[in-house]
Amino acid sequence: MTADVQSLRDTADVALQEAPPFDTALQAARDSLTEYATADIHDHHEMITAAVALYIRLHGLVAALEAQEGTQ
Repeated sequence: MTADVQSLRDTADVALQEAPPFDTALQAARDSLTEYATADIHDHHEMITAAVALYIRLHGLVAALEAQEGTQ
């Protein structure tokens, strides 16, 4: 990978320094689903924006679930 390219995984890791509480992550995921539900499938920028936002929310939700499993 070149210096000009940053992976989506790295972006999610930076956005998520520690796992949020599960309820917070779930609400954030729901909010993002609502926000991007009407994105125009024919608009490349909207699709990329929605995909990245939803990926980061999913990453946070999985981290919250894993953290919750570790505390039980």
